[in-house]
Amino acid sequence: MATDVDVFAIKEKIVDILDSNATIFDATGANSKVRKIDKGAPRMREELILETTLPHIWVTNDSTIDVVSVRHSTQSNAPLITEHTIGLKIILLAQEGRGALVEEVLDDFVKLITEEITENFDLRTPAGAESTSVADKCVVTRVEELSSRMSGKARQGRVIHLTCKVTTA
Repeated sequence: MATDVDVFAIKEKIVDILDSNATIFDATGANSKVRKIDKGAPRMREELILETTLPHIWVTNDSTIDVVSVRHSTQSNAPLITEHTIGLKIILLAQEGRGALVEEVLDDFVKLITEEITENFDLRTPAGAESTSVADKCVVTRVEELSSRMSGKARQGRVIHLTCKVTTA
């Protein structure tokens, strides 16, 4: 029987990867760096309005979390190997003095995060061996505004959608 996927462990690994990149993250509030990275979804209305530790990232589930496909035969009525397509998203929130400036900051962060995920497509421990990977591959599939109502304002956000493939045996 195939083992199941620990989706939260995948989110934790993405946080570790982003957290270890000094170009993206600095908890002390260094200029042009993300100050906080969390696992799990923000309480959308409250946190997006009241959050003061910005820029801030949340790594959370997408609307479709896991699509499972049986890839090989079964034994004792249970699949031997399954492929999971995991949907995740990275929510990024930032604030600057004016809308055009925060848009530039967000675009820069999206570029850095996309490059980091692309370079570490199997989500292994930063600078770790292949055996530390938690996915066969993980790719950025789409980037969109967090809310069209925030467009042009001093506080805006982006949502980076990820698709991760995990084969279990």
